Amino acid sequence: MKKELNVEIGGRIRKVREALGYSREALAEKANLATSFVGSIELGTGSFTAESLIKLCRALGVSADYILFGTEETGDLSTINAMLSGLAPEYIPYLEQLIGSYMKSISLSKK
Repeated sequence: MKKELNVEIGGRIRKVREALGYSREALAEKANLATSFVGSIELGTGSFTAESLIKLCRALGVSADYILFGTEETGDLSTINAMLSGLAPEYIPYLEQLIGSYMKSISLSKK
């Protein structure tokens, strides 16, 4: 049971890391952890402390509930927020326009 749980948790961490476009090295640096440690967690062969979990959650922009249980609150935008956190302020108006256009296209396609 423990091995299966570790593999599930590691898979969720890897999934978010890849969605954000981070390498293992980039995630390890962002979380101030060793790359080999992040690799062992993702593969389900290692375990981690609460402190490491907090570092991973902050680096990935996701909740501990998601990492541990695979559950997210409805409307949880933490992954999107993490993706956009490094965006230079001068690009925000373009992003708002892009998202607005996309949302409008969604509502038009539902009609």
